[in-house]
Order: sequence, then structure tokens, then C-alpha cells
Amino acid sequence: ESLNLEQYVEEFSAHGVDGPRLLHLDGAKLKALGVGSSQDRAVLKRKLKELSLAVEKERKAQEKAEKQREKQKKRDQEQ
Repeated sequence: ESLNLEQYVEEFSAHGVDGPRLLHLDGAKLKALGVGSSQDRAVLKRKLKELSLAVEKERKAQEKAEKQREKQKKRDQEQ
């Protein structure tokens, strides 16, 4: 909706496309879901790529924070 593509919301919902599944859609899958406009597919693919990169960055940050907590816990136990 924030991309002014709300006309696809109903079709995506009908096919059970939620956030995690949305990140795995490519051009062919978008077309199969009724996104007939190549311009709309391009907008969606660009935004999905941005979101995928953001999700991956956040996942790596969480892993790094967890490793740091484990190191600190190990140091605390050694003292």
C-alpha cells in the first residue's frame, strides 16, 4: 500500500502471501499473482530487494550481539 500498489493486496492475501513469503517472490511469481504491469513488478522487486538486504543486515547484527553476549558470559564465569 505504501507503494501505491494496493490493488494487489487482495490477490496476495488470497494466496497467503505474508511478509516472509513476500521476500521470496521474483518477477515470474509476481506475474503469476496478477501483477501484470512490468513497471509495478519492477517497483516491487526493487523494494523487496531493499527489504531482503535490511532483513539480512538485522540478522547479522543480532548474531553479532549474541556472540558478544556469549563471550561476556564466558568471561564473567572465568572470573
